[in-house]
Amino acid sequence: MLRRFRIGAFRPALSFIGLLSFITSFFGSRLFATLNPTIVIQQQGIHFHHFWYGIALMGIAGWLAITWKSERLDRAYAVMYGLGAGFIGDEVGLLLTLNNYQSELTYDFFIGAISASVLLLLVIRYRVVLKREVSYLMTREGLALLGVFVTGFSFILFAFGSLSFGTPLALVGIIVILREVFVKHDTVLEGRMPRGVTVIAALSILGGANLILAGVGNILFPPVNVSDLAGAGLSSGTIGLISTIFSLLAFVALGLGSLKILAGLVLRTGKSWAWSLGIATSISSIFLDASSLGTSPELLSGLLTGNGIEFPTSIIAIIYLTRPYVKAFYRKALGGPRNEKL
Repeated sequence: MLRRFRIGAFRPALSFIGLLSFITSFFGSRLFATLNPTIVIQQQGIHFHHFWYGIALMGIAGWLAITWKSERLDRAYAVMYGLGAGFIGDEVGLLLTLNNYQSELTYDFFIGAISASVLLLLVIRYRVVLKREVSYLMTREGLALLGVFVTGFSFILFAFGSLSFGTPLALVGIIVILREVFVKHDTVLEGRMPRGVTVIAALSILGGANLILAGVGNILFPPVNVSDLAGAGLSSGTIGLISTIFSLLAFVALGLGSLKILAGLVLRTGKSWAWSLGIATSISSIFLDASSLGTSPELLSGLLTGNGIEFPTSIIAIIYLTRPYVKAFYRKALGGPRNEKL
């Protein structure tokens, strides 16, 4: 009976997904809180810390794992559980001191070191199983799990009252989930698909979300301070031109971000126009990044395109998508020989 139901069986792949989600959530929320220390939600004297969202995510994931068992859903539960644990772990110092959120060095080091060590041990001990699981995710459910993570991570923005940032990020995650759930997949096509295509699709979706958030941020909080420019001795015409340029760049970022998300959603269809869209949006991201080079830090306080994300991911996408066997896949996916190994 025990063997039949595999009671007590250890599932390293779920542990790996959960820990990876936890580490990303922990350091992501820590980075956001460090960069935005004054953004909080407080109603009638009650401060809604983001560990409450973590407790909610872990509770939902745990209850669903008990009541609705499924091998595919278990991976989503692992992502949700890791997200919640990361939100709670980020405020361990606050919970222990009951006041001081900034007492984070010891806890950051401890949690980060322990998590990285466990993750490394899992990779060493179960590398064969993990390799098979990662290979599966790179051709089947990778984007769906990315959607679960992006939607869940948007909660950290809601926790800090950033509805203007959290809403588009949540919508991106929901769109990705719905697309992966309701669109019928061609198993033959997926079997011939180069594994890196899913990674490039995920990077394109994340890059698009980054551009949308940057565009929204620069529209709501313009990086150009008119009074400072006037104090610098610039004419009103020059000030108006600079403001117009940055406003246009913000809207360009919104449009390009939407196109990058679209490219990420269709890259795995194998259509030639999807490949063209992926190349075009990656090249456009590089040019948009280049448009901000040489601009003073004061003008880029909003960080228009997030060069730390867009530039390297765009370069990676262009290099990979232009590899011969990847180009061959998009040329032959719709009508080429089915038994060709790519």
